Order: sequence, then C-alpha cells, then structure tokens
Amino acid sequence: MTLQEILNIITASEPDQWNSIACWGASSGPSYRYQIVDFEVYEGQKNVLRTKDHSIVAAFTPDVSITMAWGLGCNEDFKEVWANKFPDPRASSHYVDIFYNGAMVFRDLYVSVDGGRAKLPLPERKIDDDGKVLSLEVPVGEHKLIRLVDSLGGYISQFDSYFKRAEFSLSDKDWSEKI
Repeated sequence: MTLQEILNIITASEPDQWNSIACWGASSGPSYRYQIVDFEVYEGQKNVLRTKDHSIVAAFTPDVSITMAWGLGCNEDFKEVWANKFPDPRASSHYVDIFYNGAMVFRDLYVSVDGGRAKLPLPERKIDDDGKVLSLEVPVGEHKLIRLVDSLGGYISQFDSYFKRAEFSLSDKDWSEKI
C-alpha cells in the first residue's frame, strides 16, 4: 500500500470507523507513542527519564494496520493572530502521526485553539509584497484529516465553526506536496 493510498483511506473515513483510546486521565495508561525529552531530577533522584506522549491513539477498524496517534506537543505557546483571537487566546501546536503496521509513515501539525476546545490545521499564509496576509489556506486533504482528528477527541466537535471563525479557506493544492 502506498502512502497516498493510506492518506486517501483516512481522509475518506468516518469517525465511527475508528476505535479511539484516550491515554490520559484516570484509569488510563500510556499510548506507547512517546518522545524521550531529557533526564531531570525528580523527587531528589537524579537522571530520571522524562517523556512526552501522544494523548490519544486510534485504530481504523476496517483495517487495523492503519492507526493514528495525536497530542504530542510541539509548541505549548503558539502565537499567530488567527490562533489567539478566540475567547480563550491560549493555543498550542501538536503532532498527529499516522502509522501503517506500526511504522510511522506520516506526520502533520495541528493547532489546539481556544484553550483546547478545537483542533485546526496549520494554514499556509498567502502574503502580498508588503507582508500583509492575504489569505490562510488549507489543502482539502489536510482539512479532512484534522477535522477527523478533532471529531475523535471525545467531545462534540465544532471544527467547522472554528475553521470559519479562523477565516481559513480551502485550497486545491495537492496535499501530497506536503508529504
């Protein structure tokens, strides 16, 4: 299976075709999808290994060899006008990773906005000669991926409303150019 075929399957899928598991909070366990950050001193002990983890994993139920994990932090204090204009101006960026047979085959970024109430894709800025932002564009495939991820978060997704309020537009740009 090619990477493009995997992305096409995911972006054509529906939320009810995914089994998502939260890996944070009470009675949860690790995601087993983590990044080793560094060693630190913890409760007086030296060289304690510290990791950052994905907070949610999901398996595509028609073909469980296709999985995703998201929530691993990238920038905890994300600053862009479009991301910080919501009632709660806090925004942070995170990774969404796509796996095939356990191998990571694709990584993308999304931005958690309004204090974590919605996930939005990272748009491409179109800028004029004076540096003014003319538009914020998102390829259709990326829009579908982050919309799906937002809908699997365990709450009622308001992705479409946030996408509109961020003043994003869809582009016909070939998503594979980002790959």
